[in-house]
Amino acid sequence: MVRKILKLVVIILMLIGIILGISITIKKRMPEIYEKEAEEKIFSMIQTKSAEITNFYTYGRAFNINGKISNISKDNVENVKLVITDGFEYQKEYKLNYEFDKNNLIFSQDEQINSGIIIDELQESQYYVLLRLKLNNSIDAKYYSFSNSSENKEITYYTITSDNTNKVAKIAFSNKTYNDKDYNLLTIELESVTLPENVYDIVIDAGHGGKDKGENAGSITEAGVTLEYAKLLKQALESSGYKVKLTRDDSNTDTYTATNMYDEDGRISIACESQAKLMISFHVNQGAKSLSGFEIYCPCKSNLDFAGEMADKINEYSSINYSNNNSFKQRDGVYVRNFTESVIKSFANTANKKGYEPYPITTDTPYLYTIREVGGIATGAYVDGRNKDYSKNEYYKSSQGIECYQIELGYIKNDLNIIVNEKENYVKAIQEAIQNNF
Repeated sequence: MVRKILKLVVIILMLIGIILGISITIKKRMPEIYEKEAEEKIFSMIQTKSAEITNFYTYGRAFNINGKISNISKDNVENVKLVITDGFEYQKEYKLNYEFDKNNLIFSQDEQINSGIIIDELQESQYYVLLRLKLNNSIDAKYYSFSNSSENKEITYYTITSDNTNKVAKIAFSNKTYNDKDYNLLTIELESVTLPENVYDIVIDAGHGGKDKGENAGSITEAGVTLEYAKLLKQALESSGYKVKLTRDDSNTDTYTATNMYDEDGRISIACESQAKLMISFHVNQGAKSLSGFEIYCPCKSNLDFAGEMADKINEYSSINYSNNNSFKQRDGVYVRNFTESVIKSFANTANKKGYEPYPITTDTPYLYTIREVGGIATGAYVDGRNKDYSKNEYYKSSQGIECYQIELGYIKNDLNIIVNEKENYVKAIQEAIQNNF
């Protein structure tokens, strides 16, 4: 009897082992099967001809592309859209701006650089990015994939921490053959991952530091005040689950000057190395005696809703007012400052005197370097070392830009009491706005 029971147990265990083995094999094979089936569906949709990507980048959480497709008649186009799909149920369309250069259709995503394909909204899967072209008098649209004609290569992007989880996204081009035809593909593949030690969600920049004290009122310095704010915001955001990096703290502040922000251990370099998606840079204004209130400076060509929410919450939670400065103002408390023609001319004169080629600055180039230089190609970063007063920004051609906002906490002549005594209120407002948007 005992032997029969033992045999039965052994048989049951063997059956369980076989079933588990089959189950594991199926699970391992399922992604491969799904991927193959998805690709076959994509190949059946797209033309063998590809659209060309001339520029692509991430800015904050948004993925953006620019490019062209040749031999398209202007009079024959009804609309052009960008499509992202997993090849099965998920499909989402995005607006594309387009114009014609002869028979070349030139396209770009929405002019708001922080409003492209929001990678963090995607689930763990592989996605295909396609161009959808609807022609006049045609029932069905044509779909094109993309080839890479840019200088940029694969992008590895880490999502912002959510519920203590992260995903890594691989944005890449590939060439594949299907039914003896060659195809180009642009894919975004996401999988769960533990955030690497050197990668962060948010970077906080305390303006000035070290020998560069910034503005001052007696013993109170801009560098000291901004560092206090940076530490408080870091603590608040970390309590909310974000991984946060400071560009300077007590251990490295003394090494800073007004010109070493692009050095290996400079504030801009530290920020860019973090691969953060968001940067908050704190400063204090000097200005005329008549000016007061806080100002949030934003990247040009960006959606200003997040900045607007920060401004409204700061105004609500503290006794500081929106700034009464009307220069560069977009809405209450929100500003966008670019280079002006006169400043561009002044920069060119300086370059000529010092013997280097003037920087490629336009009136679409952000004036504030904290915003411009961490944005890479998305914001027209240009500090490439030609001006020997500054080190080269090693990330000025980066295809991964940090969405940056510079917060001028107030004017030191009129708002110092509020700035010094209401830090917690400022920080609460900024923390809540970040949580609502990132």
